[in-house]
Amino acid sequence: MASEKMVVVQIRDSTVVLERERTSMCGKCPANMFCTGEAQRIRLEIEKGDFQLSVGDRVVVKTPATSGTKIAFLVYTVPTIIFVVLLVLAMNFFSEILSFTVAAGTVGLYYFFLKLYDRKFKKKFKPQIVQIDRD
Repeated sequence: MASEKMVVVQIRDSTVVLERERTSMCGKCPANMFCTGEAQRIRLEIEKGDFQLSVGDRVVVKTPATSGTKIAFLVYTVPTIIFVVLLVLAMNFFSEILSFTVAAGTVGLYYFFLKLYDRKFKKKFKPQIVQIDRD
C-alpha cells in the first residue's frame, strides 16, 4: 500500500474531499525555473470513516498498490488483441461489415465484463484515511 499526505478541503455528510499538489518530474527538469506551467492539484473524495475532521486538517491516506502495467494491459492491450484476431478470423467467413460488427461487439462484451469485475473488487481497492497528521 502507498501512503500520501493530503489536506481536507471540504467535508460532506459521510465523505471528505481531499487535495494535494501533483507530484511530477518538474523538480528534475533543468527548465523548471523558467516554466510557466501552473501547479496542478489532485482532488479525491473518500469516506470519512471514524475520524473527526475539519477543513485544513492534514491526513494520511493509504491507497492499495495496483500495477499500472496490469491495468493498461487489461484496458488497452487485451481488447486490441481480441479485436484484431476476431476481425482477421471473421473475414474468412463473413463480409467486412459483419466481421467488423462481430469484432467490435465482442470488445464491447469484454468491456462489459471488465466493468462487472471492477464493481466486484472496487471496495477492496478504495483509498482510506488511516490517521490525522499532526506534524
